[in-house]
Amino acid sequence: MRVVSDPYRPGQYNNPDQTTRIPRVPSHPAAPPRRGPEPGKSKTREYVLKGLGLVGVAAVSGMLWWLIQQGGNTPDSTTQPTEQSQPQTKFKFVKHEQVATPVRDSNCARVSYHKVQDFFEKKPCTEVIRELYTTTVDGKTVYSSVAVVRMPSAADAAELKKLTETDGTGNVNDLVKDGRVKVNGLNSLANGAFAAKISGNDVIIVESDIEGGSKKADEAKLEEISTDALAFGEQLKKN
Repeated sequence: MRVVSDPYRPGQYNNPDQTTRIPRVPSHPAAPPRRGPEPGKSKTREYVLKGLGLVGVAAVSGMLWWLIQQGGNTPDSTTQPTEQSQPQTKFKFVKHEQVATPVRDSNCARVSYHKVQDFFEKKPCTEVIRELYTTTVDGKTVYSSVAVVRMPSAADAAELKKLTETDGTGNVNDLVKDGRVKVNGLNSLANGAFAAKISGNDVIIVESDIEGGSKKADEAKLEEISTDALAFGEQLKKN
């Protein structure tokens, strides 16, 4: 009689006479399941990226602000002031082309004459600075000598001014009288108009004359020009 074995059931131990069934192994092992990002690490990464973005924006903003400030602080070449700004005057003066820079001298007695020279021999100046300017009136050139005489004290300056305002007492040589500038028809500007003022311990002296020599009719205009040119004395003091 043939004995038939019971059918195989999973988890059942086989009898010695029964054949064990081996489960089929797939040719390609199944891929392990994908792991999603851990919640904590995902949030941290998000915060880090946002922080880096804010740092980048701040850096760019700072750079733009610096560039704007630099651009605003850099003077434009077209608006830069000249070495010496022109003082506000009624007449349009220009420096004489034969005088490149102001003429300086520490010996006022050497560049003066008559009683003014005697005054400087007793009371020497600290320095004298001279310049020559020109302007045009009615088609004629007017020459204006500007001298800044620096004295040790305000009292000495006042005494010098009073002396120069007195007729026949002499003055500081203008640059035409000194021979530094050649002007046709003029050997000196002393025969034209005169103006003077005190500025601290300094005396500013102006003498003006017109090309070819002044006439009686020119006196009022030359006096106006000389007074106007006193402004250049304040400019010379800054040199």
